[in-house]
Amino acid sequence: MFIDQKSQQISLALIRIAVQVRRQDLRSRLERIAFQLLEDVAGDQFEFALNDIEIIRSLSELGKNIYQIEPINEKILTQELGVLESAIRQDFGIGSGKVDIGDIFSKPLAIPESSPILEPVLNNNPDLTTDFGLNNHQVNSNVHSNGNGNGINSTIRQSAIIDIIRQSGKAGLKDVLSIFPDVSERTIRYDLQKLCNQGVIGRIGNGGPATYYTLKM
Repeated sequence: MFIDQKSQQISLALIRIAVQVRRQDLRSRLERIAFQLLEDVAGDQFEFALNDIEIIRSLSELGKNIYQIEPINEKILTQELGVLESAIRQDFGIGSGKVDIGDIFSKPLAIPESSPILEPVLNNNPDLTTDFGLNNHQVNSNVHSNGNGNGINSTIRQSAIIDIIRQSGKAGLKDVLSIFPDVSERTIRYDLQKLCNQGVIGRIGNGGPATYYTLKM
C-alpha cells in the first residue's frame, strides 16, 4: 500500500535526522512521533496519522529555527509530509486528484555534502523492523551492486550500521562485517570512515582488532 510505504520512508528519514539533533528532548520527540506515525498508519488510524503529520511539521520547523535540523532537510521533509497527507485524505474521499507515485520518488532527501546528516533515504523503500533496524535478508538483498560505497546501497548499509551501534552501544569491524557477508571489508571500512567524517559515529582505538565504534550524540 502506497500510504504504508510512504510513512515508512518518512519515519526512517525522521529517525536519521533525529540522530544528529543535539537536544535530547527534541531528539526523543522526533523518534517517538516517527514510530507513532508508523503505528497509526499500520492500524488504519488515519485521523491520528494526520495529527502525527502536523506534529512532525511543527517539530521539524522548530528544529530548523533553533539550528538543530538542516533547512534543506526540513524543507524536503515538509514536502514529503504533504504527499502523505494528500494520499491519506484521498483515501478518505477528501479532496480530488490522484497521487503520482513517479513524481513522489523523483525528489530524494538531498543532503549537501558538507552536511553531517546522512544521504538520501526518501527515494528508496527500506522496510523497517523493530528498533528501526534492517534484518539480514533486507540488507543482503540491497548490497550486491555498487560495491564502492556510493549511492543508495551505501545509504542502506550506513543506516543499518547506525542501528547496530545504537542497539548494542558499540560495534567493531567484525560485528559489522557479519551483518553484510556479501560486502567487502574495504567497502565496510569506507562506510565506517564516512560516518566518522560526518560526525555520526566515533572510533575508539588505533585501528587494531580492539577498535570499536560508538554513536556520537
